[in-house]
Amino acid sequence: MAEAKIEEIGCEDRISALPEDLLVEILDLLPTKDVVATMILSKRWLSIWTMVRTLEYKEDMDDESKKSVWWFLNKSLQLHKSPVIDSLCIELGPQCPTTDDVDIGKWVAKAVDCLVWTLTIKLLWSAGPTSLPKSLYCCDTLFELTLSDQILVNVPSSSSAYLPFLSDLELICVVYKDEDSLVTLLSSCPVLETLFVKRKIDDNVKKFTIKVPSLLDLWYINDSSDVVDYTDRCLVVDAPAVNTCRITDYSLDSFSIEDMPCLQDANINVEESYHPDDKFITSFSSVLSLHLNLSNAMVMRCTNINFSRLIKLSICPYGPDMLETLLLLLKNAPKLKEFLVDYKFVYRPEDLPWSWKQPSHVPECLSSQLEIFEWREYGDRIIEEEFLTYVLANSKRLKTATISLRLNLEDPELIIEELKDLPRVSTTSHLLFK
Repeated sequence: MAEAKIEEIGCEDRISALPEDLLVEILDLLPTKDVVATMILSKRWLSIWTMVRTLEYKEDMDDESKKSVWWFLNKSLQLHKSPVIDSLCIELGPQCPTTDDVDIGKWVAKAVDCLVWTLTIKLLWSAGPTSLPKSLYCCDTLFELTLSDQILVNVPSSSSAYLPFLSDLELICVVYKDEDSLVTLLSSCPVLETLFVKRKIDDNVKKFTIKVPSLLDLWYINDSSDVVDYTDRCLVVDAPAVNTCRITDYSLDSFSIEDMPCLQDANINVEESYHPDDKFITSFSSVLSLHLNLSNAMVMRCTNINFSRLIKLSICPYGPDMLETLLLLLKNAPKLKEFLVDYKFVYRPEDLPWSWKQPSHVPECLSSQLEIFEWREYGDRIIEEEFLTYVLANSKRLKTATISLRLNLEDPELIIEELKDLPRVSTTSHLLFK
């Protein structure tokens, strides 16, 4: 028998043969720790990693016993040689040592010198808030900036602060040197389009002023419900180009919001016991889609406003008498096509009244516009059934009505069968259950 031939096939390293620019692009897609580890592959790879343009250093927040990522960050950035940094993300946690050796500022300054586009700094360490270099606030290449937690926003004078291309800014639980620092920071961003703000109780700002002519998307969260002194605390918004606005505020601060004629989508969730004046609601009167998570008194104020463009309305009622108030609101929304009632915040549905006073006049939106209706957390109370019956009996153009039942209801199958028998004026509508 002929002797079998054994063919030896060599493994060719085709990746290492690629041009360095292409190798750097490949490495930019990998986690930074894995990128640095490639230096041990061969002499060819010894320094390629130092040219990557995307750097990410994140602490393992789930395991505080692990060594801080700071040591790796500090050493690798000392060796980094790329003249340009596209993105730098630094997230330090409680593991980070609170010594003078930890100098975040020098690496932020290096990123600015390297024409950084996207910068994220999140400090969850036990040390106090730290200032970042003044060069950050005059970086002429930044497109996106995120500052989070133990950071002191200390912006130099308006004459030297300038971020000409910054379009996306996130300020999450930071501390401000003073109110002027906040105003100066925002005024130094002439093309800012997206602003996300989450405040902490003591951020050194009572009058939080957002005056940004170019702003399109505003997200504002203030859950500082433990503040004792509410004197002179307020949110001031002057951003006429905004088309998306989210305001969640449990602080009892007051509001001063200018009209937003371009507004398309608004989500308003304010402290239940606080009743802003009519001007606050009027500033949202041109909205197309509105989500309200408000008290009975707050929604009652909405009944005085003409929502002439409103197409989609979502309500999370707090109070037991909300249903009658809702119909008053619907009278002022003649173009409404989608209507959602979500009772998830009615913690004691047994407090609902047994009946409600059905109005003699049917809102125009029900008789001629409404196409989609949804009821979440339906509790099978008499008043709920009456309201649902009213909507189905008067919505002539209704296409779908979706009902999701509250958990722990007895005999949900029987409830569904009873709801299926409710009369519907729209013969082409579909009743759906979740």
